[in-house]
Amino acid sequence: MTFAYQAKQVMPRIASYSLFTLSILLLSLAVVNAADAKPSESHPTAESVFAEVNGEKISIQEFQSAFQAGMRKRFYHGKIPQDKLQEFRKEVSQTLIDRVLLVEEARRLNIQADNKKISMQLAEYEKRYSDSPFWKENKENVLPGLRKALEGESLIGVFKQQTQTVGMPSEEQAKQFYEKNPALFTTPEKMRVSLILLKVSPSSPASVWEAAKQEADDILKRLKNGADFAELARIHSGDASAIKGGDMGFLHQGMLAEPAQKALDKLSESQVSDAVMSLQGIAIFRLDEKQEAKLNSFENVKERAQKLLQRENSENTWNDLLEKLRANAKIKINAEILAVNNK
Repeated sequence: MTFAYQAKQVMPRIASYSLFTLSILLLSLAVVNAADAKPSESHPTAESVFAEVNGEKISIQEFQSAFQAGMRKRFYHGKIPQDKLQEFRKEVSQTLIDRVLLVEEARRLNIQADNKKISMQLAEYEKRYSDSPFWKENKENVLPGLRKALEGESLIGVFKQQTQTVGMPSEEQAKQFYEKNPALFTTPEKMRVSLILLKVSPSSPASVWEAAKQEADDILKRLKNGADFAELARIHSGDASAIKGGDMGFLHQGMLAEPAQKALDKLSESQVSDAVMSLQGIAIFRLDEKQEAKLNSFENVKERAQKLLQRENSENTWNDLLEKLRANAKIKINAEILAVNNK
């Protein structure tokens, strides 16, 4: 078996520790491992080890269970795109390694798990699976792994809460953050839009779509000749905005489909678009008002700037801790297993 030795982290710094909710990952591992493990696997042998972190072994089975649980949680239908496969395997590996490091450090600092919460969680599992034949038959084997997973989750949760508790930044610090990140404090451009929608079912034949297009062209001619947009919207539009004369209110970039947004981007205030085909039918838009993006004054967003900076400082503190733990750890990984292209 080939091991890749390392003294520092196994992948670039990631913005967030969890790939997916730790409880789902760890509890899935506990139940799956308890269900599938053979007696000889309770203590991983050299052939069954995926990674070793400061002497603690992570089994191949744990890695595979975490990988499968992660795919089910992260990807549609639990199917991972081939080009994301290796990156995701490394991410799962890092999560398992970080969990060992964090639990170890929490215990070194004498942090205590929330035993009351753990007991409540175990009682919930007892209640949830009380009618399950598997649970009745294997409960005594499942519970130790489940309790260990819950204790690890609790230790990490308490540790993270303590580590990430940072003070509120000063006004001057918040102002510097505001000046470095103007996009966070800018009210985006918004447009007040009116709509006439000639609804057509996507499954309708081409003749129905053509008839709607001809009706839209007729409405556009009437509008050019001075007809009232709101009145025509009330008569012809199948959109919910028809009752308000087609008024959709203020919309931000990205709220409309790309063809509609492109049509609106060409308009000046009070102008009407050409007919636009959409999934719902044929649309005619009017740009009623346009408000440009505006940077809010620091005084108006000071409290938000302080909270955002506090959150960033909290995340940085946690990530710095992870990097320190990784750098000082003795980690070896079964590179052959990590490179396997599980689908």
